[in-house]
Amino acid sequence: MRNRLLFIIDTYGTQPQVDMALEETSELQKALLKHRRKPSDETRKDIIDEIADVQIMLEQLKIIYSCTKEVDERVNYKINRQIERIMNHE
Repeated sequence: MRNRLLFIIDTYGTQPQVDMALEETSELQKALLKHRRKPSDETRKDIIDEIADVQIMLEQLKIIYSCTKEVDERVNYKINRQIERIMNHE
């Protein structure tokens, strides 16, 4: 997958892909709000598509900013921290 994402980044350029990441996150936000207002199979499908788009863009951002390891570490840290918060409030 990394090689295919590098090909996409090389084809379109770094800044356009960063801009596309912003656009895709906005589209996910809109899909979530639309589903909250009026849930349906169609709005659920839209959420699935937008999550996929955002996930692709996040992978590209990790490549662009050379931060895959750091992001993975922060994700683990934040998950563990949240679990600890949950456990301490019970």
